[in-house]
Amino acid sequence: MRRGPMPQQFDGAANGRWTTLVGRLRADADALVTEFVGRVRAIGPYGRGVVPHEVLEADADRTFDYLLRRVAGQPVPERLLDIGPSIGRDRARRGVPLNDLLTAVRLDFRVLWAGLRERAEPADEPLLVSRVEDVWSAVEDYSTQIQVSYQAEAALLGRERQGERTMLVASLLAGGDPDPDEVERLAVALDVAVDAALLVAAASAAAGPALRRAADGLGAGGRMVHVQSTGRHVVLIARWEGGTGAPVRAALAGVPCGVGPLARGLAHVPRSARIAGEIVDVCPGVDGPRELADAWLPLAAARMADTAADLVEVELAGLAAVPPRERERLLAAVRAYATTGSVARVAARLYCHRNTVLNRLRKFAELTGRDVTVPADAAVVLLALERLP
Repeated sequence: MRRGPMPQQFDGAANGRWTTLVGRLRADADALVTEFVGRVRAIGPYGRGVVPHEVLEADADRTFDYLLRRVAGQPVPERLLDIGPSIGRDRARRGVPLNDLLTAVRLDFRVLWAGLRERAEPADEPLLVSRVEDVWSAVEDYSTQIQVSYQAEAALLGRERQGERTMLVASLLAGGDPDPDEVERLAVALDVAVDAALLVAAASAAAGPALRRAADGLGAGGRMVHVQSTGRHVVLIARWEGGTGAPVRAALAGVPCGVGPLARGLAHVPRSARIAGEIVDVCPGVDGPRELADAWLPLAAARMADTAADLVEVELAGLAAVPPRERERLLAAVRAYATTGSVARVAARLYCHRNTVLNRLRKFAELTGRDVTVPADAAVVLLALERLP
C-alpha cells in the first residue's frame, strides 16, 4: 500500500506545470472542503447527521491535504499518514454503512478533478489527461486504507457487542426476577423492543450445532437471533411474529429441542427458557421441536419427582406379581388405548382381536383398580406410567 510520494515519468516542464496547478488548488483547499461537505450531505447517514459537521469538515481538510501531497509527488508528513485508517475506524463506530462510506470517499476524486479542471489553462488539457490515472490511483489507494480499517474495526465491534450480549443474556437467564435496567440494556444490545414477542428454544449440548444452524436460517432475513450456551443447554432467542405450532415446527425442523411458551417481552425469556430446558430433559430422543402442547404429560410427571416413587407404588403395585411378558402386553394395550381411545384401533395396532384388547384392559383394571376407559383414572395411570422405571 503506497503512502508516500507517487513517482512520475514526465519531463521537467510538465512536472513543474503540474506542481504549480496542484499548488494553486492547495491554496484554495477550503473551497474543496466546502464542495465535498455539500455533496456528501446527499448521502443518507451523512444527511442525517451521523457524522457531526465539525468532524466532517476537519476530516475533509486533512484528506485533501493528504491527497494533494500524494498527487503532487510530495512527502506526506507523519500527522497525515493515519487519516484514512482513522476515518475508517470512526465511521465504523458511528454505524455508517460501508457502501455509504465508500461512496463518500470516492467523491474525493470528483471534487479534486473538478477543482483541477477549473484552475487549469486550456493548454493544460494534455497534462490533465496524462495525470488523471495518478489522481484516481491516489484516491483508490486512500479508499482501500479506509475500507481495510473499517472492516477491522467492524469486526472488533462485533466481538465487543457479542460479548456484551452474551454477558447480558447470561445475567437474564440466571435471574428469577430480571432487573428492568438490565432488560433495557439487553434490548438495546439485541436491537429489539423490550416488549417484543420472542421465540425461546433449548437444546442439549449435543444438539447445539443443529440449533445454531436453525438460528442461521432464522437470522438470514435480518431477524434478531441470539444463541448462547448455558452449560447444560444451548438456548436460542429470536424475534418472532409467527405464532406457535406449525410455524415453530417449520423454523426448527429437525432440531431436537424444547420450545418454551412465546415470551411476550424480554423479561419473560427466563421462564420460557427454563420450561424449554425442562422439555428437553423430560423428552429425550425426540427428533424435532417439542412445545408445551406436546410435553404436558412428561413435564407434569417430572415435576412430581418427590412423589413419583409413591405414585408408581400405589397405582401400579398390582402389576408386580404378573409375569414380565404378560405385564408388557397389558401395558401396551393401556398405552395404545390412552393414545387412540379406540378399541378397534388398538386391536389393529397390536395385531390382535378387539376382545383380546378388552380383556387386557379389564385385567389391568382388576389388578390396579384403575379403569383407563374412565378419563380420570386414565390421567392417573398415564402419570404413573411416565415415572415407571
